[in-house]
Amino acid sequence: MSRPPSLVTVGPAGIRFSCSVCEGQLFTDREIKLNTTGAEFFNMGWANQSAVGLVCQKCGYLHTFVAGVRFWKPEGGYPEPAS
Repeated sequence: MSRPPSLVTVGPAGIRFSCSVCEGQLFTDREIKLNTTGAEFFNMGWANQSAVGLVCQKCGYLHTFVAGVRFWKPEGGYPEPAS
């Protein structure tokens, strides 16, 4: 089950993320399987790695990340940048 729409930061530096299509800032998430030909050939697709899919709530574009995604409540906003 995905969480409610959230603000997102990415990477170790916690960079504020916005949609590359419409610049929206609210996203829901879903698991995406990173299928490989070999695993699918042997009917082992379930063993492939997963990624985080961020779905923009403004335009529906799907962004894919392997790691480094953090979610923030919209009413709380983004954290203050480290000085």
